[in-house]
Amino acid sequence: MAYYFDPRYRGNFLPQDHTSVQYILAETSKLVNPESCGQLTKELFQYHSKSGPFESEYLWSDEAVGDPSIWWSVLQTETPILGAIASKLMSIPASSAAAERNWSHFGFIHILKRNRLTNERIFKLVSVYSYYKTLRKPKISQQETEIDMQNEIDEEDFIIISSDEEDEISDNEIDDDE
Repeated sequence: MAYYFDPRYRGNFLPQDHTSVQYILAETSKLVNPESCGQLTKELFQYHSKSGPFESEYLWSDEAVGDPSIWWSVLQTETPILGAIASKLMSIPASSAAAERNWSHFGFIHILKRNRLTNERIFKLVSVYSYYKTLRKPKISQQETEIDMQNEIDEEDFIIISSDEEDEISDNEIDDDE
């Protein structure tokens, strides 16, 4: 479904018959209440046929569809139901790193000595710990500045040691160890 709702692809390599659209409709209608199914159907067919709020040619240009989450957040005013579903689908992480990190935090908090903690208390402690870890991370711009500064090392910063001096240094280290 996320592949279908990504405006860059719009399900290009999915079968182009009505069964794929019906499948998408069936699956998305599970996510809304029964009163909204009619509006969802209308919005989905407008998206599929590029009509209604989706008919602008600029809307489908490479510049406009660069970030699908922004694209859907802009269109959410025109298509509130489909826009909300697509925005949620576009925000699902492509990897399980966040879940793994969360389990690691739970493992750190809920150890053998703390096995009597209630679930509510564990969730609160993990939330506080995760927030603390987030605050301790340096900002991206700071990291980029540090990387740029490391790349600007001059040749004057290096000390060149000849092979004779290297032998003397290693001999002195051996003498010091004795």
